[in-house]
Amino acid sequence: MPATVLCARCQEEKPGLESAPLGGANGALVLENVCADCWAEWRETSAQLINHHGLVLGNPHHRSQLRQAMREFLALDEEEAEAG
Repeated sequence: MPATVLCARCQEEKPGLESAPLGGANGALVLENVCADCWAEWRETSAQLINHHGLVLGNPHHRSQLRQAMREFLALDEEEAEAG
């Protein structure tokens, strides 16, 4: 059973993710601050953004754009993600 988190996006206490969905500091930040429901919403939104903007995840600049969009969508503090 995943831990309960106070989600940064929906501001509700809900079940979190079972494991970090990403590597590194961003993954830890998501695991500690995002509920499973909001992460599922981000997954759908990220696919839409990739398709709409023609992002290629092999391109470091495109990955950076997607990470920035993720932090904004999930209401994560950018400084925390970069500090970790």
